[in-house]
Amino acid sequence: MTAPPSPPLVRAAAPAALPRLTAAVARSIAAAALAAPAAGCLVISPPEYDHPAQTAPVLAAVFPPPHIPIHVHGLDAAQDFGATVLSEDNGDPVLVALYIDYGRRSRSGDPFRRRLSLHDVTAGTIAGGPRPIPVPWTNERLPLPTDGVTPERECHTITLMASHAFNRCFCPADPEDMSSLTWQLINCDPNDPGCPESCPALDCSTTPCLFCDDPEYHEGCTDP
Repeated sequence: MTAPPSPPLVRAAAPAALPRLTAAVARSIAAAALAAPAAGCLVISPPEYDHPAQTAPVLAAVFPPPHIPIHVHGLDAAQDFGATVLSEDNGDPVLVALYIDYGRRSRSGDPFRRRLSLHDVTAGTIAGGPRPIPVPWTNERLPLPTDGVTPERECHTITLMASHAFNRCFCPADPEDMSSLTWQLINCDPNDPGCPESCPALDCSTTPCLFCDDPEYHEGCTDP
């Protein structure tokens, strides 16, 4: 004998329960969402990245080698120098200058006998690698001194200085933010028997010396 079919009301009870449960959950979520502003919202801010700290420029010679003396001669003498600079600049360009006889105190009390400001080097990063600095020199634009006696008259140096800022004395404003390269120039015809093949190093025990990072000199050059 076949069992009688279930009443229609019983079969419909289970499917009807699911919509009611879903509706209840939705109402709970909506209520929680409306209550959230009263209790405070969780706001996620975009991450902040610190800029790398600025570093002192580091110069490296490309050509000519700094340890080989360079003979130049005549008013139209010229020489191209090449270097690279590596630094973390944090947006500030690297400033470069040329000094003649850097370290030798001039008659006016400067740590060089002559100087020339060069073009700025665009700001870069250490990750970007070294940047080239072409340094064209001409005796017409930055003449070598011709005073003194032999061999001092022929012996000179040309120094490339780099920093992020220079003070009113045309020296790096921060002694910790500077780098330099020096080449030796001999101002005479190498075919002349009296022309030296090399020159002695700067001897501060016999020659009055002065440098940009000398504490007393640097303090007097600081802008008020």
